[in-house]
Amino acid sequence: MPLYEYECPKCGRFETLQKIGDSPLRTHATCGSRVHKVMSAGNFAFKGSGFYQTDYKASAPSCDKPEKGSSSACASCPAADA
Repeated sequence: MPLYEYECPKCGRFETLQKIGDSPLRTHATCGSRVHKVMSAGNFAFKGSGFYQTDYKASAPSCDKPEKGSSSACASCPAADA
């Protein structure tokens, strides 16, 4: 279930789990004030076992520094072939 964030004028921001098909909240269950949904950085939460850093491929090497003798890109960068 997605995690949604709402703004309450009395209580501030709060999060709630809702089904995707549910209508947005209109009132805060705690204080009864009208609320509105806000955009947030992420709207899901990883729960349970199995979410480990080792489950994902290593990131590509950084192209911050050009190699010696290279014009502007590292050897593994697609731009080096151009």
